[in-house]
Amino acid sequence: MAILHTRIFQAKPGQAGPLVDHFKAGIEHMNTYGVDWETRISTDYYSGRSDRVLVEWVVEGLGDVDADVAKVMEIPEAAAFLGGWFEQLNNMITHSDADNWTIAD
Repeated sequence: MAILHTRIFQAKPGQAGPLVDHFKAGIEHMNTYGVDWETRISTDYYSGRSDRVLVEWVVEGLGDVDADVAKVMEIPEAAAFLGGWFEQLNNMITHSDADNWTIAD
């Protein structure tokens, strides 16, 4: 069964829009290295805490996430990109919360 891995990122004030763009760039870059997770990005500006960004990935198993990232990190230029990408991500958020859901077809 597939897994829906979700993360709600709490962006710093005013960073939700740039965070969405940051994820889109990251997804595009990962696709060039063969990582083709089904991904959806959502924003919530009007309920709960503001400046939240939800990112959802569908994978066959949680091990796939680690394996795919490890495979990409073996490529020097990809590792350099991701290192900078994660550093920028950390500067845009205060924290994130994660959930893993088994998809019941």
